[in-house]
Amino acid sequence: MVLAAPVCPVLLRRVGARPTAVAAMTVLALGVLVLARATGTLALCTGFALLGAGFGTVMVAATHVVVRQAAVTSAGVAGGLQQTAMNVGPALGVAASTTLRVLGGGPGLPLVALAGIASVGAVAGGALPRRASAVRTADAGADDRRDPQDRSRVSARP
Repeated sequence: MVLAAPVCPVLLRRVGARPTAVAAMTVLALGVLVLARATGTLALCTGFALLGAGFGTVMVAATHVVVRQAAVTSAGVAGGLQQTAMNVGPALGVAASTTLRVLGGGPGLPLVALAGIASVGAVAGGALPRRASAVRTADAGADDRRDPQDRSRVSARP
């Protein structure tokens, strides 16, 4: 997660939120599936590395999308709601995994179920907003492209 989080903004700038989120959810699902079948140290390390890369990227991408799509005056509220969802989701995942394990599914069934949920998230990532086309302004240089929804230059104070 620590290594994936700083890479995510680069991916968001280069390819946009939709492909980044879909790829991250796919990597997360793959990591969970590797963990479901892992028997040795290398397999466990690989599974956790994939899981961390996917989850770290998804967290950053989700925050980016939610806050960017909110009005400037509501960005704090949108970020808070997104963080709440990011806390409720894992809690429900642990509860569902525990229930499946108690019902006799063993350690593999909960992980496969969670990988399925992550796969659904990858498909749902296709519904994210499309990347806004870059527009050139009259005073922009040849290589300076500006996104009309870019709020990075908006003052924090009214």
